[in-house]
Amino acid sequence: MMLVGDFFRLSLHNLLLHKVRSTLTSLGVIFGVGSVIAMLAISEGAKRSALAQIEAMGVDKIIVFSKRPPVSGKSESSKNASIMERFGLSSVDRSNIAKMDNIGQITAVFNTRKPILKGTRRTDLKLMGCDYEFLRDSQARMQKGRWFSPSDYKNNRCVCVIGKNVKRQLFFLGSANIIGNTIRVGDDVFRIIGILDNRYSNQYPEIGGQNDMILIPMTTARALYKDYTSIREGRNFRIARVEYDLFLIKIKDTSCIDNTAKRVTRYLEKNHSETKDWGITVPLELLMRMEQTQNIFTIVMGSIAGISLVVGGIGIMNIMLANIYERRKEIGIRRALGAQKLDILLQFLIETVFLTSIGGLIGILLGVGIGSMITYYTGMPTIYTTWSIILALVISSLTGIIFGTYPAYKAAQQNPITVLRAE
Repeated sequence: MMLVGDFFRLSLHNLLLHKVRSTLTSLGVIFGVGSVIAMLAISEGAKRSALAQIEAMGVDKIIVFSKRPPVSGKSESSKNASIMERFGLSSVDRSNIAKMDNIGQITAVFNTRKPILKGTRRTDLKLMGCDYEFLRDSQARMQKGRWFSPSDYKNNRCVCVIGKNVKRQLFFLGSANIIGNTIRVGDDVFRIIGILDNRYSNQYPEIGGQNDMILIPMTTARALYKDYTSIREGRNFRIARVEYDLFLIKIKDTSCIDNTAKRVTRYLEKNHSETKDWGITVPLELLMRMEQTQNIFTIVMGSIAGISLVVGGIGIMNIMLANIYERRKEIGIRRALGAQKLDILLQFLIETVFLTSIGGLIGILLGVGIGSMITYYTGMPTIYTTWSIILALVISSLTGIIFGTYPAYKAAQQNPITVLRAE
């Protein structure tokens, strides 16, 4: 029986004698492992990014929002006429919801629905009134300047905090520091005191993301605009009355968040039964649903990539079977000189595992390179986990064992007399 070290040296020597064939044989494993690593990294990156966005909305919060009720049962003439309509969340709703069990605090946002112009062109930016706690509850941060102070609310000051995208849309590219500049909305002028950045680019229902908002104190919004808004639809105007567009409801005990959400839903269904002018979102439920979906997606992606490893393994088995035929003389001489069947089997099996393991290492580097290129050119995050790399190595080695065992067994079964006579 040969020593283990001798098996490895002999296997490595035989592989190096046929460098091109060894390289071509391991290509299937290289690309298989590379695709496994790249796909799992892309899947994990997408999963973390999506979950981070949902978590940023607040897993300890319930989001209730206003929406315009569906138009039904109206004639065309009534649709085209200038009308006044009232819908959405009200101060009564806020007061009643705040009295419920397990409700900690309610932070409100109001969409003034005033057009924001750049020259004569209308932008998609929004002028929003918000409570003092909105910065904290939305998990945004100040990029420059400061957030509103209590005195800004007390004195109804015409100051604003803008999202980072607002700067890009309203000011010239070379504008370095815009703190202290002003923004005109209709006849009102607001002084910029800060720039806000929500790194997760959260999108709230109906009102959009903070990075595209011009935020002003809620008291200032009420003093200037009350809760009446004129909205132009084609050639027609309508007047909408909406007190609040968004409630961020902080929950005291998240283990009971489902029951609390059901209670809020029942209240809104009862008090807004005729208008259906509200919606509700529970980020914690979205988070759990997203985790389940992403786990399934990861399994599917890994399975698809694993198919290429199986194909690579079959290719290795075919090459090794052909290799046995080419090396019949070597096998016959070794058997005639006293080598046991187990020696032949181990030699060929180690050669196969060598090929797949080295191919696995190269495949890992290939997968990391593919993921890095995707991140560089598309901005899509890719995350490499330790378990995925270990899994790829284990699978590549198992591929060598599984698909190399049969060729090794066939080599060990060669009759030395028959082989040498044929040669």
